[in-house]
Amino acid sequence: MADAVKPIRRVVTGNDAQGRSRVLLDSAAPNVNPGAIVPGTGMTDIWVYQQSPAPISGTRDDGHLAFHFEPPTAGGHLRIVQSPGKPAGYDPAHDRAAVPLHSPRQRPDGVWDRGGQNAFSSPIHKSETVDYGILLEGERTLVLDSGEIVMRPGDVVVQLGNWHGWTNPRAGSRMAFVMMGAKFEER
Repeated sequence: MADAVKPIRRVVTGNDAQGRSRVLLDSAAPNVNPGAIVPGTGMTDIWVYQQSPAPISGTRDDGHLAFHFEPPTAGGHLRIVQSPGKPAGYDPAHDRAAVPLHSPRQRPDGVWDRGGQNAFSSPIHKSETVDYGILLEGERTLVLDSGEIVMRPGDVVVQLGNWHGWTNPRAGSRMAFVMMGAKFEER
């Protein structure tokens, strides 16, 4: 997959004044965030809802809100993540995106981060969210404290606020994430 973010066609439907179903929006999703967290990785927010139950009036475009990595605390979002594969001839000594592993710290956006990112991998991170991830294209490896899981098109992961990272050691990928605000349980 190329490093450029591929446009995502977004078809939003709703009802007209007579209650008949119709298309409200049909175009490339406008909320594209190239390099939002890691250089080379693009994130396209398709829809964001601030609360649940979500209002469904169809009078506004909730897919064109300001980018924030985590979803709203009482809501959620649908995001498509496009990530590059490991570059040919990759040399970690020349990787400007590399961040070594470090002790956990909370970023300003609320996400907990342990570093470990590079040109083809996300940092090891966790957030107060329930995430449904569906691999659409390519291959992606889920990195957990207990090991790695290779994801292929059609595979689904449910993440419950756990430490994880993503890497593309062989090829780029495109993955859909539904992320919903949640709370860590006190034990």
